[in-house]
Amino acid sequence: MEARLLQLPQRLLLLGAAALTASALETADLVDLCGQTWQGDGLLLRSHSASRKFYFVAPDTDCGLWVRAATPSDRIRFQFRFFLVYSLTSASPTSQESPAPNASTPASAVACAPGSYLQFYEGPPGAPRPLGAPVCGLTIPVPVASTGDFLGLRLVTRGRQPRVDFVGEVTSFRSGFCGPYFRCRNGRCIPPSLVCDLWGMDNCGDGSDQASWPPANCTGPWLQKVALASSLLLASAGLLTGLLWCCCPVRWLAWCPGAHGLCLSFPSCRICPGQVAPEGLQPSRPAFQGQGGHP
Repeated sequence: MEARLLQLPQRLLLLGAAALTASALETADLVDLCGQTWQGDGLLLRSHSASRKFYFVAPDTDCGLWVRAATPSDRIRFQFRFFLVYSLTSASPTSQESPAPNASTPASAVACAPGSYLQFYEGPPGAPRPLGAPVCGLTIPVPVASTGDFLGLRLVTRGRQPRVDFVGEVTSFRSGFCGPYFRCRNGRCIPPSLVCDLWGMDNCGDGSDQASWPPANCTGPWLQKVALASSLLLASAGLLTGLLWCCCPVRWLAWCPGAHGLCLSFPSCRICPGQVAPEGLQPSRPAFQGQGGHP
């Protein structure tokens, strides 16, 4: 019995930590990660923290970010949910730095040359290669996918009145044998952590990872929020109980068999009814008003 009680706080702490990990939703802002490398299963990437509320208007920004797939054998897919990158006032000819265009689509590079733009790159970071033409304007660009495990993004704002606001989805995926990964209807394989996520991200690219039918069997957004709240509540209860057990002296704890469960016996609590208190403490029943006790 004593050995089981000693293992209880460890299990509760692990349970709480696991619940918090499972419910963690990773998001990031490009302008806060300039010059860094992010690696993981999936990411909701915004241009800046006030995205969809205010434009990012800082002029002369040159911000690069590398995203890396979860494993070296995976690739990165990036698709936009919302996209707006342009400048109200074009840069002067002497201050323009022409973005590296793709030879097959020079028109896009020319269109973005006078103002702000976003450029994708193939890795590795030490030898970046432009992936497609620079993108700009108000139209959501087509998704892009890396050939390796690195994908780079570079945001450049030029002119006196840049307007930048976008939200994109980063997905680590593989083709062929899925193994422990989730197989999408289109044949892509994505990490199971991205299936039925609370963002509603279309990581597969065909919606099958968010479908309410097999194999995803996703619930609606409302039920997902309830599940998240339950996970957070369970995590909080587990961590609180585990920390309380670890921080309180053993003599404050008494075990109540049957329906009574575990009772805490410190100044604000009572000893379990009908049990012998540790170290000579006198057991007493809880007193409630209206039931013969004193307030």
